[in-house]
Amino acid sequence: MLPSPVSLPFALRYENIWLVPAIHYNMETAAHVCQLFHALRPDCVAVELAETLQEPLLRAASRLPDISVVISYTAQQNPLYYLCEPADAAFEGLRCALENRCAAYCIDLDVDFYPDLRDPLPDPYAIFRVGLEQYWYAYYSLAINPPKASQQDEARELHMAKRLKELSARHEKVLAVCGIAHAARILGHLSKKHFTESKHAPREMGEICTVTEESCREILPDGGFLSTAYEKARSQFLITPVSPFPPDRRLLLLKLYKEGGVNYIEKQKGSFPGYHLRNLMKFSRNYAIISQKLTPSLFQILTAAKGCVDNNYAYEVWKLATEYPFLRNLDNLSEIDLSPDDIWGKSQIIRFRLLQKNEKSSFFNRLGKEKRHYKLITSGRPGFCSYQPEDNAIEKYGDFLKKKGSQILSEEQARTLPFSTSLEDGVDMKETIRHWPERKLYVKVKGKPPDNAGSVIMIFDEDKPDEGMPFVEKYPWCVTWHGEHSQESDMAFYATRFGEDIVGPGICRCEYGGFMLTYPPRRVLDVWIDPDYAPCQSKSEVLLAAGIDYSLTRTIVYVAAKPPRPLLKSYANKYGKRVVYIPIGQLSPVTLMELKKFHVLDSHEKRQIADDYIF
Repeated sequence: MLPSPVSLPFALRYENIWLVPAIHYNMETAAHVCQLFHALRPDCVAVELAETLQEPLLRAASRLPDISVVISYTAQQNPLYYLCEPADAAFEGLRCALENRCAAYCIDLDVDFYPDLRDPLPDPYAIFRVGLEQYWYAYYSLAINPPKASQQDEARELHMAKRLKELSARHEKVLAVCGIAHAARILGHLSKKHFTESKHAPREMGEICTVTEESCREILPDGGFLSTAYEKARSQFLITPVSPFPPDRRLLLLKLYKEGGVNYIEKQKGSFPGYHLRNLMKFSRNYAIISQKLTPSLFQILTAAKGCVDNNYAYEVWKLATEYPFLRNLDNLSEIDLSPDDIWGKSQIIRFRLLQKNEKSSFFNRLGKEKRHYKLITSGRPGFCSYQPEDNAIEKYGDFLKKKGSQILSEEQARTLPFSTSLEDGVDMKETIRHWPERKLYVKVKGKPPDNAGSVIMIFDEDKPDEGMPFVEKYPWCVTWHGEHSQESDMAFYATRFGEDIVGPGICRCEYGGFMLTYPPRRVLDVWIDPDYAPCQSKSEVLLAAGIDYSLTRTIVYVAAKPPRPLLKSYANKYGKRVVYIPIGQLSPVTLMELKKFHVLDSHEKRQIADDYIF
């Protein structure tokens, strides 16, 4: 084995043969093949694909970036599918050869009954970080004593070595691409002088087809967004060889989640605060780690989107992740509808339960198909009011936040002491194990439970201008409401403009930017015109300052994406109170989305018909 020239990308070399140990359907090794081809400029490319199907496989490679499937059949008439897509090392080798008019060959022995083997490989994303050379030597060092190759693998490797020897005799430079598990053994066979004859399995001529748009969304191994990003980076690399190639999967994932958030806001009318991105990236990373990977699979990406935001956001991410814009079929091939199970075997299924109106039960559908327009009438009425089921939901969630705030304070005040006469609140296992050489038990002492919170402030969006961007006020409607009875809290909030979204006669839908609840009711003045709060820098600070002033207990719970300014904490301390901060990212996004939307009625009489218009 000779080392590769220093100026060339890594390859295993034997005489005039450069052998790339590749991972099938992986864009990092596909990019490496492309880079090596344009640095080496070989006059022959040989790849690990069935020799009997060379003609349709070459045609499939010539159609890239369009997606093709070459179909053949076993002796038992079971279909065999060869998926041709851009981010595959073997098809990248054929594509480079065809684009540069050099010889291209498929050299693998075609066999029947080949088992579906999944080699335990390190995550190929490591190739992007450390390079293929370091990845190969790490893999090779772990596989020094691999299990003996199966009879089929040995026959295939001998056949590929024989074909490479023949091609090296006729060509000056031969670039070969084979699976990483076969590379070392093929290289060892190249030194042989004689090879036994091998026979291909009887195979009819393969048929080449394209796939439907629905199939394309499902069968690409890493999703259309990765294949699309690879294709764009490849095109840029051919123009400017110093451009980044291949693209970074993690940056692509962040871009995917961001664009999904933009579509989610636009189409689903939801909010997408910044903490969602932090939670999504952390969740997907941890999910990948527990499956011994560095980067998440498409299934894990979508599961993270469902878990950290909701089904509607996951659906928007899925649409972006599986979109592939290069499916054109200019040569009018017949289309075939395939599922992931057809090509890859058993696959994972993810379902989206989208939150939307049920048209069949819609009140407007029962009244007729014509479009109806309603007005919000307030003149001559005692005043507008809220929708009671939403009031109950807000109060219930406020109680939950109060208990959560008390729990946080209780945990902060907890102490661990050596056991003396009482187990107190239970054995502290961590501390006991840490002091095990002392042969002592340690117990938890929670101390006096804190008072229940008197005010709760929930900030969905601070409604502040982004740095360097013009400020567009999203929540201009600022109101203070009093509780209608002794079981309701007083409330101050800022929300979307009143009267913009009319859903029924005298019924308007709005969205909170933030609100403050304080109990007992009938005490709060209009906080939005109170001169005491004029120094506050934002609407969220007005609500927090009011919550501190009107709280009858020492504890105030503040829920937001960012903690309050130290000035406001000092303001609370001045009056013997304490602000307990809860990051909004710790709460259920589905519940928050339901709480954020509320309805305003122009009179109490509208409560009798509101259920027909509010879903």
